[in-house]
Amino acid sequence: MSEQPMNINYRLISINTEEFDAKELEKDNGTLDLNFDFQFGVNNDKRFVKTISKFKFLLDKEEMVTLAVSCEFEFEASGWNFFIKGDQLILPKGLLEMLANFTMSTARGVLHAKTEGTKMNKLIIPMINGEFIKQDLAIPLNAQVN
Repeated sequence: MSEQPMNINYRLISINTEEFDAKELEKDNGTLDLNFDFQFGVNNDKRFVKTISKFKFLLDKEEMVTLAVSCEFEFEASGWNFFIKGDQLILPKGLLEMLANFTMSTARGVLHAKTEGTKMNKLIIPMINGEFIKQDLAIPLNAQVN
């Protein structure tokens, strides 16, 4: 017997620019690299997931722009409880991809707004589309922090 799909209600509760640093470099041409990092955080008591996307643009290995943007999403209790399996919270890969895509799109807007009117406004964050997420995220509910 297959499990019926369930609507999981959640809402965006905050967007934060965690870090923004831009350096005008002397040169205009060279090899442009983009380093990317993505993190998830969970608060079980408040039923929210925090996503953080960080991008670092380098021109000839010299840091040019660093941007980190976070989004927090709050879930309804019934939806959150659906993710609890035994002593773990299991966030499905598809949900993680949606939250990651939203956060990366938000970062694109922040990058545009922060660099508007400068030559750095030509920088773009490519479409990554959550393909870096390979599996569900399992978090122990009773994890102890020492």
